[in-house]
Amino acid sequence: MRKLLVGAAECKGAPIHYYLLVETLENGVETYGVLVEYLTQRTEVPGITVFRRRAEALLELLRRGRVTPVTVRDVMEDWLLI
Repeated sequence: MRKLLVGAAECKGAPIHYYLLVETLENGVETYGVLVEYLTQRTEVPGITVFRRRAEALLELLRRGRVTPVTVRDVMEDWLLI
């Protein structure tokens, strides 16, 4: 699995890093997920979608909202319902 930094935001003076996770399955299909890191916290959610633009849009939403690893899953649950 590869991780690509796509953006950062700041929370209480420390950076939050947002990564696109890319995994290539045995059949050659790529799946995309997200990784959010802040201080010692880290939340990784692989395999959310096969559409890169959709995963990148989610990451941009997370970055703009300054979402930390603690709340990523809650935001994603709402996002998946859209």
